[in-house]
Amino acid sequence: MLKTKRMSIVPTFVCTLRCRLCSNHMPAFQNPPRASVEEMKADIDALFALFDHIEWLQFVGGEIFTHKHLDEVFDYCKQYDGRFDRLIVETNATVLPTDKELRSLLSYGRKLKVMISDYGDLSKARDRFAAILEENHIEYVLKKYYGDLGDQHFGGWIDNTACRDLLEPDDYVTRQAAQCAQVRLENMHVFCGKLHRCSNSLFLSELGVCVPNRGDYVELHDSTTREEKRETIRRFYDYPRKSCHYCTWKSGDSAARHGAAEQEK
Repeated sequence: MLKTKRMSIVPTFVCTLRCRLCSNHMPAFQNPPRASVEEMKADIDALFALFDHIEWLQFVGGEIFTHKHLDEVFDYCKQYDGRFDRLIVETNATVLPTDKELRSLLSYGRKLKVMISDYGDLSKARDRFAAILEENHIEYVLKKYYGDLGDQHFGGWIDNTACRDLLEPDDYVTRQAAQCAQVRLENMHVFCGKLHRCSNSLFLSELGVCVPNRGDYVELHDSTTREEKRETIRRFYDYPRKSCHYCTWKSGDSAARHGAAEQEK
C-alpha cells in the first residue's frame, strides 16, 4: 500500500498579490506557468495509479482561482472519490471562484474544506466567500495574516527567499530536514507531470534555481515502471533533498518571523 497525507496540485503560478516574502517565490516568476485542464487530469490519473489512498487532495497556487477552469478538474476528481478523504482548496480570497467552479466545489459537501489566507483589506472577496461557505455548511479556516505579528497565523512568515544554497553543514541539514513540517505532513506537490516531496523543491526547480538530484522527484509520465516510481516515493523522506540546502523552513521552529503579505512596489 502506498499512502500519503497531503497531495497538492498546482494549477497555476499566477498570483493576484506580489508578497515580498512569498514562500512559494511567486514574484520571482517573470512569466508564471499554468497547467492546462488536460495536464491536470493526466496528473490526477497518474497519481491515483501510484497511490492507494490520499488523505487530503489539495489545490494550491499561486492564486488558484485565477485559472477559471478548475470546475472541470474538481469534477474529474470525483471518479476517485473513495480514494481521498478531503478536497482542500487554498486561496487568498482576492477573487471569487467562477459560478461553475463554485457549483463544483459545493457539490462535495462536507468533504470540502477551504483554507483562506486572510490578508485583511487585500482579501477583498473574503467576506463574500465565507458567507457562501457558511450558507452551504462548508468547513473553512481563516488564517490571519495581518495586524500585530503576535496575532498572525504561525506567528507571521519566515523569510525563505534567499533562493541559494545556504552552505549549512550536512549534518545540520539532515537533522533539521527530518523535523520539517513538510516531512511531518507528507506534503507532496505536483505540477505538469512532476511530483516533488515539498513545495520548495517544486518551485525552486521550476525557477531553475535548484536542479533536483535523481530521486528528489518523480516524472509521472516517463517510461519507468509503476513500482520504480512507488519505490522512489517511499524514499522521499528518508534523506534531505537538494532543495533542503536552500530552505529556511526546515528551521521553522527557531527561524525569525516577519509580518505577512508586505507588497512589492
